[in-house]
Amino acid sequence: MGIFDGVLLASDYDGTLRGSTLEVLERDRAAIDFFQREGGRFILTTGRCYAAFYQQARELPLRSPTLLSNGATFCEMETGHTLFNHDLPDRAPADLAEIGARFPDVAMETYYGEEVYCFHPNAYTDWHMSLVKTSYTEAALEEMPTPWLKVLFEGEHAALEQVQETILTRWSAFYECIFSSENLLELTGKNVHKGFGVLEAARYYSISPEHIYCVGDNDNDLPMLRVAKIGFVPEGSVAAGRDERLQLVRDADHGCVENVIRLLEWRYRN
Repeated sequence: MGIFDGVLLASDYDGTLRGSTLEVLERDRAAIDFFQREGGRFILTTGRCYAAFYQQARELPLRSPTLLSNGATFCEMETGHTLFNHDLPDRAPADLAEIGARFPDVAMETYYGEEVYCFHPNAYTDWHMSLVKTSYTEAALEEMPTPWLKVLFEGEHAALEQVQETILTRWSAFYECIFSSENLLELTGKNVHKGFGVLEAARYYSISPEHIYCVGDNDNDLPMLRVAKIGFVPEGSVAAGRDERLQLVRDADHGCVENVIRLLEWRYRN
């Protein structure tokens, strides 16, 4: 038996496992491999969809499925097989048509299976596509296939704050709406977020909540950080200032995930 048998570590990708160099450090790769060889269940959690993460996942030493689209889907990256999936409600196209009319400068990426569509693409769309190395089909909302896994709003932060306020004021019974970066705002179904996804994954593997640990850097990571036995946050990150109960670790450029795994090694050896 390994020291991490029955332990789950969920890690965000951008800004947590991958830092400013846009590469995963070798020290983090080695630590992940060690954690898994010792029986641990290492799960990546990302706002990215399958198409935007498939190549990156293939380059990592992963032995478990990945939580995609902010916890909306749990997917085996090698095969594309989905273990669970939670779409936006059927009302989403009508609601977002109102958002599009009110905020014409805000782009909306919609995620349908492995396909990405975009309404009103802008400069932030181009930046996001270059980051995730995928492409989109431009279309009107009514022309896009449904159901959607999630929607990503892209624009100036002040405009996105107004979008978030509108959605949470009018339709909070139907959606989660949370920032993943300064210029990206994520929309998923009600109670569908990274925390929900991590708990679903833990139930799938029969892992006790007492042995769930999470690490992430931004607001969209907070739901999983708060369901963890210990939530870890990189120094200097957005999430680091949100909750004093979270434990600081090194930033992504200096072995964030390795730092977490070494702390867990000490915890489970002592």
